[in-house]
Amino acid sequence: MMVRNRFVVLTWAILWLLTGVLAWPATSLAGPVQIPSQDGKLQIPAYWFESGDTGPRPVVIGLHGCGGALDGQGNFSDRFFRYAGYFNAEHMHFLVLDSFTPRGQKSICEILTSRRTINEEERREDVFAAIEWLSKQASVDASRIVVLGWSHGGQTVLSVLDAGDKFVQAQKIKPAAGVAFYPGCAKFTRMWNYEIRSPLLLMVGEIDDWAPASYCVTLSGQLKKNSANASSDLVVYPGSHHGFDSTGPVTVRDNVANTKSGKATIGGNPEAREASHMRLFDFLSAQLGQPLAMSHAQRIKGHHYRVPPGSGFAAIDDLAAVPVTGSGRDRYAHFRKLPSPKAFAVTENGRWYFNAGNPESIRVVFNMCAKARTVCWLYAVDDQVVWQPDVAARASEASLKRVGAPAR
Repeated sequence: MMVRNRFVVLTWAILWLLTGVLAWPATSLAGPVQIPSQDGKLQIPAYWFESGDTGPRPVVIGLHGCGGALDGQGNFSDRFFRYAGYFNAEHMHFLVLDSFTPRGQKSICEILTSRRTINEEERREDVFAAIEWLSKQASVDASRIVVLGWSHGGQTVLSVLDAGDKFVQAQKIKPAAGVAFYPGCAKFTRMWNYEIRSPLLLMVGEIDDWAPASYCVTLSGQLKKNSANASSDLVVYPGSHHGFDSTGPVTVRDNVANTKSGKATIGGNPEAREASHMRLFDFLSAQLGQPLAMSHAQRIKGHHYRVPPGSGFAAIDDLAAVPVTGSGRDRYAHFRKLPSPKAFAVTENGRWYFNAGNPESIRVVFNMCAKARTVCWLYAVDDQVVWQPDVAARASEASLKRVGAPAR
């Protein structure tokens, strides 16, 4: 068994290096780490995004849904990069656990709950192993750890906060709070003694046909009666399906277990996504005792890095002025049509990289250049040219500064 687990972990590490992950980093990624399980039988792969601040900082532990932490191509899900950018911009570390890979699973969405070999209780053990690991890191404030999960990961959050469970009671360090996006609440409504000791934020979609909101409404009522010592808030977002905080279109997924039809409707709702982000960060700020560094509008629609001032080098739509070779000017014309926040960078040899619709776009293009082992500078950000003829005056990776005063 241990031989198989070592092979899986090694394969995971190789995939990290070989996939396109490094072209997508949104933050100061410290790298993949291995967290030993409490019983010593597993090494749990985790993705560690440090905030880059000095001094002990809060941590958000991210828990994937039933589809796992990797996408269909074996790449790290871009959702976690997006959220890592949000948390790091608020001077919080982010740790994403991969509970499936070391157990030889890619997805459990297609498996009936009664036949699954991985459940919330096993994943809960991973969370407390991670908390133990985090408590040993000098950059971490172990008194300010929040557990955040989506779908099956949200159910794991509910299990982590189960104050009546003997395993939970035995843990030396418990999370300061929990956040669950669209979890399946039915199991917990059947636990007559279920209560929590840490504050909980539940966010669900009104028309979720995979994890119906009605069970979470019932659970919320039970918690208000059973958990007098901890707050629990429920937000139901109108017209929203499972996965409403995603950026993907609404689609119908086949081969889904635990629904009558074997199908489920999933996809993003822009209004609910933005509203849930606002609620999430207000909750984190209150529970962690930390003022927010960014406004909600800046976090979702603005840049997470300070934008250099316009240089006056050229008009934003002057294609002939862009110092690129080959099809670079055509790609710049395409870039101009993309949504902000966006950034376009030019390399030392006239090549280019760009990223759009992402608050971390400035960091992303510099990471692309680093992966290509080339030096580059920003040419344009959103609708202004920032390029300088003088190399020393150009906006380079070394000049990057996050929005918000650095935490010291």
